[in-house]
Amino acid sequence: MSMQAKSKLRQNIWRLVLITIAGSVIYGLPYFRSYYYDVYLDTYHLTNTQMGMFGSMFGILGMISYLFGGVVADMFSPRKLMSLSMVLTGLGGLLHLMNPSYGMLLFIYLLWGLTSLFAFWPSLLKVLREIASDNEQSKAYGFMDGGRGIVNVVHLAITLAIFNYLSKKIGNLAGLNGVIIFYSVVVILLGILLFIIMKDTDTDSSQHTTEKYSFKQIITVLKIPAVWILSLILCCTYTMNIAFYYFTPYATSTFGITATAGAMITMLAQYIRPIAAFSGGIIADKIGRAKIMNFTFSIMAISTFVIVFFNNLNTLIFITLCIVIYFGMYAGYSIVFSMMNEGGIPINVSGTAIGLICTLGYLPEVFVSPIAGTLLDKMGEQGYKPFLTGVGIIMLIGLFSLSIWRHYLKTLKKK
Repeated sequence: MSMQAKSKLRQNIWRLVLITIAGSVIYGLPYFRSYYYDVYLDTYHLTNTQMGMFGSMFGILGMISYLFGGVVADMFSPRKLMSLSMVLTGLGGLLHLMNPSYGMLLFIYLLWGLTSLFAFWPSLLKVLREIASDNEQSKAYGFMDGGRGIVNVVHLAITLAIFNYLSKKIGNLAGLNGVIIFYSVVVILLGILLFIIMKDTDTDSSQHTTEKYSFKQIITVLKIPAVWILSLILCCTYTMNIAFYYFTPYATSTFGITATAGAMITMLAQYIRPIAAFSGGIIADKIGRAKIMNFTFSIMAISTFVIVFFNNLNTLIFITLCIVIYFGMYAGYSIVFSMMNEGGIPINVSGTAIGLICTLGYLPEVFVSPIAGTLLDKMGEQGYKPFLTGVGIIMLIGLFSLSIWRHYLKTLKKK
């Protein structure tokens, strides 16, 4: 059985590589503003609240997209859905080059929320679950998320070089446009390539031709307790995935460092990501997923509260705490979806289950940025304290949600 499990992932390694690259690059456009926070703010004459609204718009469309995209992922070919999503996301990026007003920027982020999330992420996760055996689910998810970190490091380094060159030669607008053009072209080409060279799994082809999706399956998913518990766990850990982008403006305002240096503090997360995701996934399959998640929530909570309540931090200590948070963030995040199997979620409705988990679990995309933006506009630098305190409290709620999960698994085993 062990050899069979290993061989299944090995045989599908090229699928893992391809969806890993796709899963990294497609999100370059919706999130690049966070790495160049202050420059983006000044170039398009925005307030912190308006910047927060972009994340909210992206998240609201994401909620709708995940919910229905999960159902669609159980009905149609994940390859076609992922390919179409990438091409449309790249085309949306080209709209960003048209000297957009605030209203147009809102529309673009709404569009990206639909194109980069609808069916793309549920389809990717469904493929990932199918190409790995039960006893290596965490490893597969960890390798995918760690691989995304490696790909992120590459394209973030390229875009930083493009931005630095063009912004010094011409101006910040040219630098941002250079980043947008790079991502748009790469995402469109990759979407076409994915459609051409990636084939559907045997499960997909047989399911799409012989099985019709029914409303009863949605009801089945809604009745599974694991779906709701995992939604809460994901919501808590993903809060940090959005909140950490504010480390850049925090560093520039608190420590007086340059915009490029501030961007590097957040980009550092992508260097930590492969180490965290790989090690988290491998260890979780050996000692237990809930145990690793307990550890990750604990170190994120402690580090966040240290940043909040110790006023005399220097730059080096702050960066060290950021690294600890990044490790916890990515070691835990890559594990959540691998917990579906042990939670008894059937494979034939996994797309719908993933869609619902994502809809609820990615809610921080909707509320974290607007809250942060409003606090910063009203309180200035002092707004970081209540914002980060709230983030720390949510990490503690994450620890509580894991105790619910452990109790549920015990109940499941008795049944």
